[in-house]
Amino acid sequence: MKLKMLVTALLATFLGMSAGLAQADDSTAKAKSARAVTPAATVAPPAAPVAVSQQDKMRQCSKEATGKKGAERKDFMKTCLSKKVKA
Repeated sequence: MKLKMLVTALLATFLGMSAGLAQADDSTAKAKSARAVTPAATVAPPAAPVAVSQQDKMRQCSKEATGKKGAERKDFMKTCLSKKVKA
């Protein structure tokens, strides 16, 4: 009988603690989402460069690397693919 009461008390304590943690996580998430919803007119978006997909970069660099072979091509492709594309 004492063991059953002990297990029940431990289970209730554990469930009570986990419920408190779950509520704390919800309030943090709500606070973050409330901050995220700001009017666009008050925040100016940063000027973002035009996004170029990795596939497009590969295609362009491969065209530029025609005639190169072996280590020379490998080095060229490495530097070409790591460059930032200007808009």
